[in-house]
Amino acid sequence: MPKAIKKRIVKSKTVKEDEVKSVAFQALDALKQRQKHAIIAASTVIGIVVLYIAFSLYSSSMAKKAYALETEAYDYYYSEITDESISGAVKWKTAIDLFKKSLDAKATPTAAFYLGNCYFNMADYETAIKEYTSFINKFSQEAGILPLVYQKLASSFFKTGQNEKALKTLGKLAKIENSIFRDSALILEARHFESSGEKEKAMGKYRELIIDFPSSIWTAEANSKITADETAKSKESAKPKEAAPVITELPGNKTEKPADGEQQKD
Repeated sequence: MPKAIKKRIVKSKTVKEDEVKSVAFQALDALKQRQKHAIIAASTVIGIVVLYIAFSLYSSSMAKKAYALETEAYDYYYSEITDESISGAVKWKTAIDLFKKSLDAKATPTAAFYLGNCYFNMADYETAIKEYTSFINKFSQEAGILPLVYQKLASSFFKTGQNEKALKTLGKLAKIENSIFRDSALILEARHFESSGEKEKAMGKYRELIIDFPSSIWTAEANSKITADETAKSKESAKPKEAAPVITELPGNKTEKPADGEQQKD
């Protein structure tokens, strides 16, 4: 009889229980690490958002404070405080104090400009120069106010006898925004030369202004100055010249009249 063929039973390989636990723990640890990183990232984002909100609220608060102080300073600057017991000097000093506090809360170009003007109006030109120079260093991009600052700075230099610095400042003014403020620089230069007795230089600046900027607001002033100068010259040239004295006797040939009792010698 043929032998019965026994079927070979293939034993399936089983994964040890310890290995299964190890893989599970590794997966769990990886998940925990990912959660930890996610929490840290989320915490960082939340922290940044909180800081931004806090900074925004603080900036807004300081901006409101600065605005209130600056507004109050304008009341003193434009003499809207009608208390007659407060002298002019006190008003200027109060305005200065308020503008400074406003700048400490939040620096704005308008407050910085008017602070310099306060010192200028008090004839403290040296301090005004410092404030205008500070403005230029901090707010050089403020195209709306910068030309006015240069004009005030130049005037302050003229007031303190620093004429070369004043003229150099006007040169900078003339170059701003494609030279659209050059007419203002020319009129200030002309006034300076006229006041310092350099009349020909002054007339040259007036003429340059009229030729290059016929529609300028300063053209009428320049025309009146030139007209007055030409009228004065015309009157001077129309005056009759004094005739030279007539010499009737040559020096050394004068005949002296003989004294009484003396005979004239031949």
